[in-house]
Amino acid sequence: MKTGMLYGIGVGPGDPELLTLKALRVLKGATVLAYPKSSETASENESKAFSIVRAAGVEGNEPLELLFPMTKDADALEEARKDAAASIIERLKQGKDVAFITLGDPMLYSTFSYLVPLVKEAGAEVRSIPGVTSFSAAASVALAPLAESDERVMIMPASTGVEEIKKMLDESGSVVLMKAGRFLDKIIDLALELGVADSSVFASRVGWKDEEVVRGIGKLKGRKAGYFSMVILRKGKA
Repeated sequence: MKTGMLYGIGVGPGDPELLTLKALRVLKGATVLAYPKSSETASENESKAFSIVRAAGVEGNEPLELLFPMTKDADALEEARKDAAASIIERLKQGKDVAFITLGDPMLYSTFSYLVPLVKEAGAEVRSIPGVTSFSAAASVALAPLAESDERVMIMPASTGVEEIKKMLDESGSVVLMKAGRFLDKIIDLALELGVADSSVFASRVGWKDEEVVRGIGKLKGRKAGYFSMVILRKGKA
């Protein structure tokens, strides 16, 4: 019996209208809709990615909730990924196509990329359908170009050290700092020091009902920011 296909589908940052036509077609045709949940949000009725596809009118799939704990424990993460892959492989062997949905893009800081080799080892086919990233959506809202001419763009976690961020900004036109919530004040201090605060962008929960996108981040000093926050450090005039 032919095995099913595993699709990694980027559903974008939050706005259902940012789903691609291809993503919608595959989602509506897949038997199983797999979506990640963390241990911290396991009591919620649905994940954000799940709510996006439902808002886009995708219904009737067999749901498959996969638990990925919010931890840096390498062994715990590896075990969770193996368990998730096993659940997916079980359904693929039944001939079912599985759509694994993820915020943003499946190949950028996504749980899906860790599942790819595990599923391929089982002999199943895997495909990835790209999605709109939070930083590209934020740049569009702020009308702040990520790169012009021959500039480079760097993408890294906000937890990266200040000296490394300074080095990257020196070598590029923009530095995208993901998951910036806990580090916002340090990032603002750095932006003020380097004279790029006015041209830089803060974004939180892009595409959600409570979206916030601010160009000129100096005014945000002392603000609390959540997990789904990011900063685009950008050279140039505001």
